Amino acid sequence: IIRSGGENLGMVEVGWLSAVPYLAATIAMIVASWASDKLQNRKLFVWPLLLIAACAFIGSWAVGANHFWISYTLLVIAGAAMYAPYGPFFAIIPEMLPRNVAGGAMALINSMGALGSFFGSWFVGYLNGSTGSPSASYIFMGVALFASVWL
Repeated sequence: IIRSGGENLGMVEVGWLSAVPYLAATIAMIVASWASDKLQNRKLFVWPLLLIAACAFIGSWAVGANHFWISYTLLVIAGAAMYAPYGPFFAIIPEMLPRNVAGGAMALINSMGALGSFFGSWFVGYLNGSTGSPSASYIFMGVALFASVWL
C-alpha cells in the first residue's frame, strides 16, 4: 500500500514508513490500557477507537494516492486506533464472565482472532490481486472495523 503511493520510495524508505503505524500502535496500546485502568471503563476504550480506525481507513482510501502524506497519516491513525483497544478488550472478558468460563472464552476469542487474521490477510491479498489496486482492500478493512464496532 505504501509502495503504491506514487512517490519514488526505495525499499528502505518503505520499510521505515511501514514501521510507523506499529510504533504508533504500541504507544496507543499503552496509553489506552493505562487510561482504561485509571477510569475503570473498558468499553470506552474499545469501540470508539475501532470507529476511529474504520473512519481513518475509509478516509485514507477516499483521499487516495494522489495525496500520499494525508493518506499515509490516516493509515497511521488507523493502525494505532485498531491495535490500541487490545488491552481494554481482553480486560472486559474476566469482568463480564464467571471465572470458570472466562479462560475458555478468552481462548475461543484468541482462536477466532487468529482465524480472522489468516482469512483477512488472505482476502486482502485476493482483493489486491483480482482488482489490481488496494482500493477494495481499504474498503474491506474499513467495513470489517465498522462491523467490529457494531458487535
